[in-house]
Amino acid sequence: MNPISEQYSAKELTPKASENAMEFLSKPNLLKNIDKLLEQSGIIGEEENRMMLFVIASGYKMPYLLHALVQGTSGEGKSHLLNSIAQCMPQEDVMNTTRITKKSLYHYQDKELTNKLILIQDFDGLDEEAQFAFREMQSAKFLTSSTVSKDQFGNVRGKLKQVNCHFASLTATTKAEVYYDNMSRSVVIGVDESLEQTLRIVKQQNQKIAGLIDTDKEQQAKELLRNSIRVLKSYIVVNPYADKIMLPLEAKMLRRLNSQFQNFVSQITILHQYQRKTDSKGRLIATKEDILKAVDVFFSAIMIKVDELDGSTRQFFEKMKSYVRKQPKGTTHRFTAREIRQEMNISKSTNFKYFTMLQELEYIQAVEGSVNRGFKYLITHWDDIEKLRTKIKNELTQQLAEL
Repeated sequence: MNPISEQYSAKELTPKASENAMEFLSKPNLLKNIDKLLEQSGIIGEEENRMMLFVIASGYKMPYLLHALVQGTSGEGKSHLLNSIAQCMPQEDVMNTTRITKKSLYHYQDKELTNKLILIQDFDGLDEEAQFAFREMQSAKFLTSSTVSKDQFGNVRGKLKQVNCHFASLTATTKAEVYYDNMSRSVVIGVDESLEQTLRIVKQQNQKIAGLIDTDKEQQAKELLRNSIRVLKSYIVVNPYADKIMLPLEAKMLRRLNSQFQNFVSQITILHQYQRKTDSKGRLIATKEDILKAVDVFFSAIMIKVDELDGSTRQFFEKMKSYVRKQPKGTTHRFTAREIRQEMNISKSTNFKYFTMLQELEYIQAVEGSVNRGFKYLITHWDDIEKLRTKIKNELTQQLAEL
């Protein structure tokens, strides 16, 4: 094999650890084995999301950079999920930030942002200029700024400074409007806000406090995943099936989504590099299996780009529809904001945010009442997201069958 670069961090990577990591990457069912380690490392539930985030994060030093934007309401585990994935990456390459000032990104040294995984815990906290700079880094892979400096004679002169960037990123947001502004550059992921996931997390928290969870096994899983990333080498991937898969035309920003999907396929091939062949130019060759796995893992990201509602609002609306369906037959199916708030056990402000969004998009409508007495609402758009999901899944499955 002729990798682009055989340089990788040797931190904590002993010959035995390197051998174990390469052996792990050479075994069949690699993605299933990675998923088991992610669960062992402490990431409970979120099966689709954790694997997607791992693949995205693992490409930070590869040619096919990807970025993830995790969207959800406050307190639903976004930061925990991001941090848990980041802990499975080589720690010397992780930049975990809680705040970025508007000018700071322009003042890094030339290659300080090269081959890094950048985490932003609260993307909402970045001001407009910092968000703009970060988006430019994602798209152009460099930032340039015109500054002033003094030459050897003390004369003030203009100077062009450039910061080169090559990184993957995981960011979190609670705002739908931030999600819309940045969705084209990122793979958008909605956290699981279901009661079942809450109960799984609570159970894990209680078991850890009770000393029923083996923390040594958690650490061993993290170390094996870190070392597996360390021994990966950077390759160009050629995908002979790239022109055989067409993503749904219903998807928003299809050009960017298609590029993200193809990069996702390439990164899955890179993860399987110890099991894949190379062509005469030293490029890894993607297989049908890589396409199948990519479609399976990436499917929820495709659906978010197809759906008019963001992940959190979709989950809220589906719960609302379920509540209305359970009402006695013969009623008008009208409901109040208070009813829904109590049914879902959420705060008044969160409930208001969702109601406002659904009214603006004409999914629900206030049909009677007043500001003083309160309003009663009616669902005016009973979409069937499961039917659409099945349709798109069948279309992709048919394309895969014809490969």
